Amino acid sequence: MSLQIGKAIYHILSNDTNVVDRVQNKIYPLIADVDTTFPFIVYKRTGISPADSKDRFIFDEDVFVDVVVASDKYNESIEIAELVRNSLEKGSYMGIKDI
Repeated sequence: MSLQIGKAIYHILSNDTNVVDRVQNKIYPLIADVDTTFPFIVYKRTGISPADSKDRFIFDEDVFVDVVVASDKYNESIEIAELVRNSLEKGSYMGIKDI
């Protein structure tokens, strides 16, 4: 699932009405479209760290993700970032909690 984390992030954010109301569903992986207007959200996976046992069996992975809220108004970016954080902390996707 760790390589699919972007799908989970998009699913959670695009299904949160508070987030969608603020960014009009402008949620992009890696890079926003050229003609995108503020505000919008960009996310990308920046790393994976496997956790293995002494038998070299990988039993867990930590996935690192950057989520950027872009806005031309500082206060608006903070408000949206708080909504994004709350959404991701409480969200679930395919049975995985607290992504």
